[in-house]
Amino acid sequence: MDPREMIAAMMLSAIVLPIVLLGIKLKSRGRAMMFTLAGVICIAYGVYLMVYPYYLDLRSASNAEQVEMYLEKTYPGERWTTMTVPYWEEQYKHLNPYKIDVVFGNEPDAVYTYAVNDKGNVELIGFSTTSDKVDFKHLEENR
Repeated sequence: MDPREMIAAMMLSAIVLPIVLLGIKLKSRGRAMMFTLAGVICIAYGVYLMVYPYYLDLRSASNAEQVEMYLEKTYPGERWTTMTVPYWEEQYKHLNPYKIDVVFGNEPDAVYTYAVNDKGNVELIGFSTTSDKVDFKHLEENR
């Protein structure tokens, strides 16, 4: 179980457990209301757990599309490859699914990391390389 999932489960139990305990102490109508409230909270959390991965996929696909449009506008005529985090695979769950890595055809040893901010603007947020050279064309244009 992921640490974030553990924290979410502890928060859920910290909310639901007092409601259930209060429901046990109350009489018939209050008991039914408390148990119903606890059930609704648990069902809502279950729905959140089922919908959230699809939301992540949708948002990361939208961000990748925006990065593609930005690259087409900024670097016309160039070729590149974009990579997103495969969030569904277990070994990648700890990575940020909203970051898009780009490798340009004329700089195959450099990886540029782009993200889309809340306003919809594409930003260069990271850069890594395996080369010792210092002049990277796409890095200089973004400064």
